[in-house]
Amino acid sequence: MRSQNAELFIVSHKTPESAVKKVDLIQPARKWIEKNLSNIPELGGNRIYFEATRKSKVKRIASLGLTHYVDDLLEVLQEENYPQNIKSFWLYSGTKCVLTEKIIAVESLDSIIDYV
Repeated sequence: MRSQNAELFIVSHKTPESAVKKVDLIQPARKWIEKNLSNIPELGGNRIYFEATRKSKVKRIASLGLTHYVDDLLEVLQEENYPQNIKSFWLYSGTKCVLTEKIIAVESLDSIIDYV
């Protein structure tokens, strides 16, 4: 993606607290990102979003004007208002397959390069 000067964003559906134990979910996610992704300068600034609902996540994805998007939840990619002009990748533990013309199932981020 770097070689193609792609803009990178993280858009996560993460409620501020878990439903059962009222534990903060966003701060641990931010710490994980800082620890594991801090070497990716393209994710700096205001490129990481935490949305409280799946619908607001899809709205954020649409507002960013993305051409490609990766998610581990197929439900996000099939959400009613999900932008149809985005080439989408479902990250899951299985073999590669094309679910639709717009959704491709991949088992790793590395395998997406075959489609970009």
